[in-house]
Amino acid sequence: MNHIGQRIKELRKKNDYTQEKLADLLGVTYQSVSKWECGTTMPDLGMIVPLARLLHVSADTLLGMKPAEQDERKAYFDSEYVEFWKKEDHEADYILAKQAAEEYPEEYKYWHWLGTVEYYISFSREKQEEFLEMMDNSIKHNLIVCENCSDDKLRNAALWDVICAYRYSNRIDEAKKYAALYPESDPTSHEDAMELCLEGEELLMHQQGMLSDALSKLCGILGKMWSFRDAADPRVLACVEAEKTIIETMIPDGNLLRFNIYLSGIHEKLAEIALVTDEYDTAVNELKKALSYAAAMEQAQTAGKQKYTCLLLDHYDYDYSDCRSWGSYTKDLLERLCENKKYDPIRERDDFKALFD
Repeated sequence: MNHIGQRIKELRKKNDYTQEKLADLLGVTYQSVSKWECGTTMPDLGMIVPLARLLHVSADTLLGMKPAEQDERKAYFDSEYVEFWKKEDHEADYILAKQAAEEYPEEYKYWHWLGTVEYYISFSREKQEEFLEMMDNSIKHNLIVCENCSDDKLRNAALWDVICAYRYSNRIDEAKKYAALYPESDPTSHEDAMELCLEGEELLMHQQGMLSDALSKLCGILGKMWSFRDAADPRVLACVEAEKTIIETMIPDGNLLRFNIYLSGIHEKLAEIALVTDEYDTAVNELKKALSYAAAMEQAQTAGKQKYTCLLLDHYDYDYSDCRSWGSYTKDLLERLCENKKYDPIRERDDFKALFD
């Protein structure tokens, strides 16, 4: 692509704007316009659309995209966008998402891509001010989608990211404000409507899918109740045991598929509870189970689409092909065992060390 600054200069003169006049219309300093034209800096992403409108050209023209280049470039960004949530190198993906949003500002999915990646990488920022800056960028770019996009699914996804960004940057009031804007949905009634239209094997398959989703949701709620509470709180043990009992009752044959990861977390928490009461043998045994379930989850996810074999879910296939990959569950668990000081009382035990073999 040609230098954007040169095009800004040519188009500014063509539209009979001085640098000062163009700066006033954009709400920036004339020095900013001068730096753009000299190639010292680039216009911010948010400036591309208003700048193109003032200069009476498309954003693609302003960015110097030729039709063939544009199609090829956009196809490349589209392919990267589809897979962005699977990537582990969010820093590299951030650069790519930023380029996509800059070059195709009218593509709101790219703004969502950028905002989502900014949300991811904010957690890698060690300084609080850098963390908040990246969270603010995520909010700003996702709000562009919320305020301008006509695609309900994409707009809702962006709104969800805004809520999460405010929530995890500890701005609860703002999170609540946007949560109140999140559209009400009634998936149960949708599923009930589908149920009325089915019969025989299709009906049983549909009902078992509803059951699997309901079980996952219930486990998720119980998990939230015990995940962030002190292990000494009696409610924690009650929630953990309830979740464990529900899963093992619903899927008694042990072919757990996606519910392996729930059992892994449950046994990790049971180990933490055992440490509170100095039951060190129990704690290590629970961690062994946690690692076993984490490994089973990885194996199940790698295998792709699979069938449950328990009676209540034996007509329901679970498809892992669209699952988000968050890396190795066993590796993540072992890293927590290494880093968390709560495991210090058992750290020198041979059976604890053997967990890392």
